[in-house]
Amino acid sequence: MNSGKFQVLDEEINYDNTEYDQNNVDESINLRLINDKYDDEIGLSTDAETLQQAESLLPTHNNPPVKKSKRVYWADCARIFSMVAIILLHSSSFDCELRLKLKNDSSWIIICCFNCLTRFGVPMFVLLSGTFILDPSRNFSFKKLFKHNILRLATAFAFWSTVNAVLDIYLQKESPPLLSDEYMIQFFKKFFVGEEYLWFIFMIIGCYLIAPILRLFSDNVLLARYFLGLCVFFGSFIPTLNNFFAAYRYTEAKNELTVWTSRWHYHFTLEFVGYFVGGYHIMKYVNIRSYLILLTCLTIHVESPADFKGYSHHFRGTDTLTIAIYSVILFIFFQHEIGRISFSENIKKLITKISALTFGMYLSHMVIKNILVNFLHISQYEFLGMALHPVIGVPLLWIIITILSLLTSYGISLIPVLNKYII
Repeated sequence: MNSGKFQVLDEEINYDNTEYDQNNVDESINLRLINDKYDDEIGLSTDAETLQQAESLLPTHNNPPVKKSKRVYWADCARIFSMVAIILLHSSSFDCELRLKLKNDSSWIIICCFNCLTRFGVPMFVLLSGTFILDPSRNFSFKKLFKHNILRLATAFAFWSTVNAVLDIYLQKESPPLLSDEYMIQFFKKFFVGEEYLWFIFMIIGCYLIAPILRLFSDNVLLARYFLGLCVFFGSFIPTLNNFFAAYRYTEAKNELTVWTSRWHYHFTLEFVGYFVGGYHIMKYVNIRSYLILLTCLTIHVESPADFKGYSHHFRGTDTLTIAIYSVILFIFFQHEIGRISFSENIKKLITKISALTFGMYLSHMVIKNILVNFLHISQYEFLGMALHPVIGVPLLWIIITILSLLTSYGISLIPVLNKYII
């Protein structure tokens, strides 16, 4: 894998992770206008007089030296940070949290914090993806969209879905004989649906499919904010209100809201498209440098005073206002605070390399977790068969999976062909 290319986790596009200097654009336009003018008036003459006349058409200001475009390292850092957060989220798991709470183990709140504070991971990836894909100054073609971007995601899904399907069937207590009819039926069912975490690939392909349309208004501030307003209302506010009613058992209100929203038959600005459009818009048109940790506490714990059944995780979803605000705040933090750090050349190379490996880390980390749990007895509750409390087991599992998934991704990146299609 070419580490000099920035690949946002979900997209695997070989675009340059660079900022474009407006001077380059201005000079290109000026020179093109000059060429057009002289083609009409004096043909293709290139003598000294013609060149002198051409120079006189350039702006009269002192042209500063053109700056070299530079890599956007804050985006790389955000990508790495998000990948590590996702592994922690999957290492802790909501089931582990509930099990501790059912036992009245007060340490459940620690696992709860792990589960809540890492929920920004996938929204951050989508924000970063939109930051670069929807930039009109970057080259775009349908040929590249389908033959490179979407094809690469499809082949990655096919490979890792196969690995997960084979592993799942093998781990069954009574797995069918290899290549038998029953085996193949189970395999294809698991293959086409994919392991749960691979939903990400379907989602980001969907964002890619509408990217050509979204690019048409990404630099139109009014239209972009109108679109984002619809995303916030229908894609975050309504789901949050619905979850609020569910968490506090306002059953009648929840049912009425569900009927009301169903009658809209409205799906255009739901799910992750708001993050996708918001990434580029925030990066270019929003300049906020103060960070308020708004509503994050609501993602930690919501409990009805009646009994345990009121316990809820409804405010942790990626379609809720709490996580949307949390993710956007972190995105802005990386852009404005991490973005002004001057890294040494060695650190830049390291950031670039690890950033290029994060897609492979995402695709492999759940396979690694499955192997660790079922073959090596390493989980939230044990290490090589030795019992552990989840407060220790979760961080340990997180570190092990992070290291092994990084090494796995790096190893695949060294293999020709595979490094282009499965990570």
